[in-house]
Amino acid sequence: MTVEIGVVFDGFDDAREMIRLAEGAEAAGAASVWVAEHMGWREAVTACAGIAVATKTVRLVPTAISPYLWHPTPTAMALATLEELAPGRVAVAVSVGNLLNLKESGHEAVRPVAAIGNMVSDLRALWTGERVLREAPSYRLDGAYMNFAPSAPLPVYVASTGPQVLNLSGRIADGVLLSGGLTLESTRRCLAFAEEGIDAAGRDRDALRRASLIYFSVSRDGRAAVDDLKTKLAYLFRSARHADNIATSGLPIDHEAIMDAAGRRDLASAASMIPDEAIEAFCVGGTPADCRRLLALYLDAGIEEPILQISGTPENKALALELVREFAAS
Repeated sequence: MTVEIGVVFDGFDDAREMIRLAEGAEAAGAASVWVAEHMGWREAVTACAGIAVATKTVRLVPTAISPYLWHPTPTAMALATLEELAPGRVAVAVSVGNLLNLKESGHEAVRPVAAIGNMVSDLRALWTGERVLREAPSYRLDGAYMNFAPSAPLPVYVASTGPQVLNLSGRIADGVLLSGGLTLESTRRCLAFAEEGIDAAGRDRDALRRASLIYFSVSRDGRAAVDDLKTKLAYLFRSARHADNIATSGLPIDHEAIMDAAGRRDLASAASMIPDEAIEAFCVGGTPADCRRLLALYLDAGIEEPILQISGTPENKALALELVREFAAS
């Protein structure tokens, strides 16, 4: 198994800060930079375009591109344009998207397996110049086509923690991307669902890259990193969909109370309900020694592309990039 280290931005950072960190990550040996979509925050393809012109080697991956919010024609156009800026360095991660964000934007996740399958198929067809006809759950194509194409096929990851979409990823995708904040048990379960899809489709096990977003924070004393990651987990756990994942930790976490506080946009109160022990259960964080040990556990669980969401103070981000350099060189 070839391990490649990546970094991810969730759109909460200033675009110029993303570019600065991406340059640092590339210099440290990171193989990829991912930008995740969250409604109301920085947009992924635009951010990747800025990173493209500031870097030379890292793969650029707009992430959590939802067929309920992104129509395949302009999506295919945007990604092919990005690939012109960074030939051979572009991939995409397609996902259903956050249900709360979809609702706020006037959408429901209708027939998600079909929606993801159609989106992947239609993007690939559009990139070949084929005229595409489709009546999908969330869009329609009536002979749409493109007049230019990427220089090489763009790898398509499917991002999910749901069994059916994970199974689909194993059948059709170039890679599967797991959510950040998963326990090791949840990680292994998710990979097993994807591998069932691989077997059902008769594919080679090596045809699917196994990637996971990982909440990552490091500080010399470990305390600042733990406190930083509590806020990340509080935001993640605002969704009821993490109930099963939380249960696998065996920790006494009041998920209902966290969701209530997060729903009131009181993230500080929600973070205060996250115990210190949750950082080791759901994240890679603490001292440099803690981070080395915890990251190794995710690799042992089958992750080939750990995608680190680096957070914290400028000093701690610089320390995180030192660890990226260490991981990349190992």
